[in-house]
Amino acid sequence: MAYATLEQLASLFGAEEIRALSDRAGTGALDEEVVRDALERASSEVDSYLADRYATPLTGEVPVPAVVVSVTGDIARYRLTGGDVRESDPIRQRYVQALHWLRDVADGRASVPGLPPAEETAGGAVLVEPGSRPWGGARP
Repeated sequence: MAYATLEQLASLFGAEEIRALSDRAGTGALDEEVVRDALERASSEVDSYLADRYATPLTGEVPVPAVVVSVTGDIARYRLTGGDVRESDPIRQRYVQALHWLRDVADGRASVPGLPPAEETAGGAVLVEPGSRPWGGARP
């Protein structure tokens, strides 16, 4: 499940920019499949950072927080460029900022408002019981 939609991406960055970034064939038309793929990949990248602190993938039980939609959009937009951006390009800068925020979340320095923390699994002790030697105790 993608954490942002085509409509949200267009709202964040403009429909014209998303159309231009997705037009791999040079037809001048929006390629919705390219955008969906970028959003899915971006959502997967977001999950890789959130998974230690939150139950992922984020489900419909709690609406996807706006900050996650925005970060997913920044990552997807960067991925749509194909990496053809300079260090000073705002697309790259927003991507790097998104990764910094995700790292802060993963490290516990930031949190995602509105998301309950993942249920902690109790680290269970390992029980080791010495067995008996079924062959009468003879050693090889």
